[in-house]
Amino acid sequence: MRVVVYIALLFLSVLFSCKKIINIDLKNVAPQLVIEGTVTNSSPAQVLLSKTVNFSADNVFPPVTDATVTISDLHGNVYPLLQTSPGTYTNNNLIGTPGTTYRLQVVQGGNTYTASSTMPQQVNLDALLTDNIVFAGKIIPIIQPQYTDPADVANYYWFIEYINGVENKRIFVWDDNLTNGGVSTRPLIEPDSTINTGDTIMVEMRCIDKPIYQYVRGLQDLQNNAATPANPTSNISGGVLGYFSAHTRQRKSVVIP
Repeated sequence: MRVVVYIALLFLSVLFSCKKIINIDLKNVAPQLVIEGTVTNSSPAQVLLSKTVNFSADNVFPPVTDATVTISDLHGNVYPLLQTSPGTYTNNNLIGTPGTTYRLQVVQGGNTYTASSTMPQQVNLDALLTDNIVFAGKIIPIIQPQYTDPADVANYYWFIEYINGVENKRIFVWDDNLTNGGVSTRPLIEPDSTINTGDTIMVEMRCIDKPIYQYVRGLQDLQNNAATPANPTSNISGGVLGYFSAHTRQRKSVVIP
């Protein structure tokens, strides 16, 4: 997920949707480091490093290839991440464990950036239900992830939807305030849905910690209302963009009847 792309496109959509023509001087700014790091319970740890570009440039983010990246845990284990492709740093031996806190360190350009994230316990994704609803005056198919929310702890969920293998950029993230201790079938509603009969829908369910929920919720708010675009608050120190998330990860697929 490229966080800067969301913010740039949202800003421009607001700018050019106005009927009155306003000339705005979009000044060039110095490139800013973007860090997007993940530790999961089912895939190798990965950190993506890139630099932002100006509004006038193409949405091609230059990779950062001169960094030293490590992830450690509270048990004293330190995992170096090696660059496997430009800007992509990976450690195949680091598969996360729920309940463990992980610390990211990125050294680049003489600066050190750090973040920590605790992987929650996994809440099982039981099934993907399908239905049709009337939304904005038309009938659209929807997917409903079904799971049982634990009652004894605050839980935060991030769902990523793929339509025939292509990621839907709509952000689906919520907490358990409405479903604490109960069965949830909250739908993934896409106002401009492109889902059709026969499509294969895959959903990735992430159990995330609260700081990542707040970050992704900020992205969701921007996507829903870009009146005052601003970068969500990162959990990474040092004034960079992006996030570091230790989360559980599971996937299920369903074919739309």
